[in-house]
Order: sequence, then C-alpha cells, then structure tokens
Amino acid sequence: EMCIRDRDEAAKEAKSDAPIDPHEAEFQDALRKAIGFEYELMEPVGQGGFAKVYKAHDVRLDRLVAVKVIRPDLAGARAFSDRFRKEGVALAKLRHPGIVPIYDIRESGKLIYYIMPFIEGENLKDRLDRLGRLPPFEAHRILSELADAITAAHRSGIIHRDIKPENIILAGNLRKVLLMDFGIAKEVEPGGQRLTGSGVLVGTPTYMSPEQAAGDSEIDHRADIYALGVLGYHMAVGELPFTGTPQQIIVKHITDDPAPVRTLNPSVPKSLSDIIARCLAKRPSERFDTAMDLWRELQTVKFFAREPSQVPRPKVPKLELISALVLVIGLFGGLALGKLIFDDSGPRPSSPSSMRPSPTSFLSGWLANVRDLREQIESDSIKQEMVTTFDPLATMARVQTGSDPAAPSVQLT
Repeated sequence: EMCIRDRDEAAKEAKSDAPIDPHEAEFQDALRKAIGFEYELMEPVGQGGFAKVYKAHDVRLDRLVAVKVIRPDLAGARAFSDRFRKEGVALAKLRHPGIVPIYDIRESGKLIYYIMPFIEGENLKDRLDRLGRLPPFEAHRILSELADAITAAHRSGIIHRDIKPENIILAGNLRKVLLMDFGIAKEVEPGGQRLTGSGVLVGTPTYMSPEQAAGDSEIDHRADIYALGVLGYHMAVGELPFTGTPQQIIVKHITDDPAPVRTLNPSVPKSLSDIIARCLAKRPSERFDTAMDLWRELQTVKFFAREPSQVPRPKVPKLELISALVLVIGLFGGLALGKLIFDDSGPRPSSPSSMRPSPTSFLSGWLANVRDLREQIESDSIKQEMVTTFDPLATMARVQTGSDPAAPSVQLT
C-alpha cells in the first residue's frame, strides 16, 4: 500500500476524469462521513492486500495526510479487522526515522482506518522496474538503512514478515528509505500468542523465508533478515534469486541455492556479496543473529577499492636499486676513507710526496672499482659477496693491509 504522491500530472488528470465505480463511490462517501470535517478526502493513491490508501487534507493543520482504511469487502471479517488493528498498535509503538508512523487510529461502524503522513517519493518496486538493478553503493545504502529500521522494530518485539520493494518508499530528492505496511507483522508476546497457526503461509512468496515457506509456526526475527537478503540480491543483480510460479518459488526457497551475486554482477564488492549470501542461508542459525549485526557488517563494505587478490604487486627494479645503493655507499665510503688517510690534522711520519696519492686519484680509483663491481652484480655472479664488498670498514681494513687487489695501491708511512 503506497501513501505517495503521484508525480505524473497526466496520470492524475486521467485518473480524475475516469468514471468511478459505484461501489467505490459509495465506499468513499462512507469514509468521508467517518472522517468528518477534520479531513478532506481527495483521491485514492494505493491499494494492498486488505487495505486502501487515500490522499487527504488535514483542515486544522493544513497538511497532506494519508488515510489507510480496511477494504470494504474485508471489513466484516473479524480476522482481518483484528490484523488491521494489530498493525496500528505495532506502528504506534515504533519511533524510528526509517519507519512511517501513524498519527491516529479510528473506527466508525465497520470502517477501521488510521491517519498517516503523506510521503512524496516513489516506492522501491517502481525504481527497480525502471532501472533493472541499482548501483552497488545505492543498494548498500538502502540495505543499511533498512537494517537499522528493522533493528528498531525487532527491539520493540515486532517482526515485519513482509519486507518487499512495494513496502519501501524512497522519499524526497535524497531518497530517504522508509519502511511501511506492518499489516502482517507478528508481535512477540510473553504468552506465546501467534497471529497465524502452523501450516499457514504468511508473506509474499518471492521474499518469503524458508521457514515461512514451510509453514513453520515458530518464525522469529531472522525471517526478516532473509527477506533483506532477497531484497539486497534483487537490487544488486536486477532479478530475484528464484523465479517461477508462486508454488515453484516457495519450493525453491526451501531447496535451492541462488546463483552467486558476483557471478551475475561482478561490480558488486565481494564483501557485500558475502553479506547477501549469509542473509540467504537456509537455516536461520546460519544467518546474522540480529539485524544490528547485519548493519554492523554492512559498515565494513568498501567501494572503489580493489579486492586483495586484485591488487598488483609493485615492480621493484632490483638491478637499478642495487646499483644506486652501491653508488651511494661507495661514494660515502670513499669520502670517509679518504678523510681517514689524508687527514693532516695529526702528526705523521714524514714521507716522500711522490709516494702519497692525491684524494682525486684515490676517488677515481674507487669509483672505477664501483663500476666494475656494478657490472658483476648485473651479471648476477657475486650476489653473496655484495654485502662484504661494500662494507666501508672491511674495505678500509683490506686497503690498509694490502689484501685487496682491486683497491688502489697506497703505501702508508
């Protein structure tokens, strides 16, 4: 049931010009008498399994509202009337920005109705019908906001049991997610009273959990988590996990596994695909324990980042890096050694000047040695000797003892 404004003006005009069914006209007259002068009834905006929704004007507060009323053909059935009242009681308990509230619930004769906010936007079903599938980040956002709203419902002891695109409104330009239609919600009571008995199917086949499909009377909050998984699959892939006749779909929910999300849409992050798959587990114990656990896990999903297996390893230019390292070590090692050898600050024994090499010739010989060793490294023949060869202290020792044939000939006096 939608309480949303139709944005297509042409459709509005066509609807207003269309002849009204006599039974519908009679029903609207009865509803106008019931709501009195407080609200001005306008046009119908939606219809669901057992209720209709009309747009109306709140005369006192000058605002648009939605009037949700039980269908006239079901108004006399006590089971449906009780269920409709239960929805009103359930909504009255909930206070969450992601759940459409009610302002009031009233009865007049056989008519039971409540006043709700009138929401501008579109339902998720219309968006999916138009786009096919949603961008992964938008599907993730919607799923996160719904998990948050369902958490509030579960904490109030209410299980929705009919989460589907038709019951989700994307309000305003920001497409704020709003959950509505708690018509078949189950209230968990200490006395164990149930809305339905064993063997009775409750919900929509395409979004029904396996335990709902099997007619299990012991349905808990994890049925809603399964429905969120179906919804996430539908948004991410653009199609339902199971198709066929209602009977075939019900059986598939119990026996079959859907195709993996990333097989049908590789752009979905693996983490999001895994979350959806866990929500769709056949056994409730294998799903998330709570909707809050689901919400927390959704916050870990990252977009616009490669999966770990897809991150390329950086290419390290080994020879270039080693050559640069050798050059730097050799340069600094040569300068240090030159300073040690040619430092005239302390007393030295006298020696002929011809026997003492100049710093320039010493560094030239050192750099020549570095170039020779670089060529050997590139040929990959002396990798093991590289560390000791360019250890400045070891080099100094070999030079001073004359054990390094490649070092410049220096006679110390």
